[in-house]
Amino acid sequence: MDKEINLLETKLNLLVNKIESLKKENLEMKPSLHRAQEEVVSLKAKINEATMKIENLLAQIPDTTI
Repeated sequence: MDKEINLLETKLNLLVNKIESLKKENLEMKPSLHRAQEEVVSLKAKINEATMKIENLLAQIPDTTI
């Protein structure tokens, strides 16, 4: 019985250590995720602006079809 309890204790300690490690990793990743999300928003705005400019330029091209 003591052997089983010791094995369970060892496994629980490993689990607790893994959880703590993952919490730390998540905290370290949050700022980088935030920066990436801001970059996505910025890039979407730039794509929308470029799309509008291209559409305006295309609208200025005279229609030469007869």
